[in-house]
Formats: sequence, C-alpha cells, structure tokens
Amino acid sequence: MSERLVLGYDAGDVHRTRAFTNLVARAAEAYGLSLRRADDDPDAAVEAMTHALGAVARGFAAATLETLARHEVLALSIEQELYLDELIVELGLEASAILNAA
Repeated sequence: MSERLVLGYDAGDVHRTRAFTNLVARAAEAYGLSLRRADDDPDAAVEAMTHALGAVARGFAAATLETLARHEVLALSIEQELYLDELIVELGLEASAILNAA
C-alpha cells in the first residue's frame, strides 16, 4: 500500500497519472515565474523552489488522504470517510476531482 500512497506516474491508473502530471505542471509554472522575477538574486533558485513546492504540497497531501480514505483494509466508518473527504477537498479539490473522475 505504501507505494500507492505517494502520487506519481502510474501506467495502470490514468487518473493518478493525470493528477500527478497536473501537479508537476503547476510546480513548474510556479518555479518558472519565481525565477523570472528573481533578477540575478543569488537565492533565486531556493525561493523559486519554495514557491513551486508550496504550489503543490496541498495537492499531494490530498492525493495521499484520498488513497487512505478509499482503502478497504482500513474499514473506515461513514463519519471517518466524510471527515477525510472534507480534508481532501480543503487541501486539494482539483487533485481529488481528477482522482475521482473514474
């Protein structure tokens, strides 16, 4: 199960792959924008990476919670699933929507 917790390219699951590539594109965009605004700042790469990771951290957290919420071995109660669903939407509605597009 641990390999399924980490969102990444998954040849067997088009929705997980799409959510992952969407988050990567968002990170790349934030990184590029931050670097362009840096103007020869020696700390520009660190600042740009900070913005890039900040742009996607919530989406990756949402994807992990999504995986846990749907795992049958955990046998979550309806209340627990609803609570996790609220957290997932709060953290990353877009990632959740892509993962649930099936």
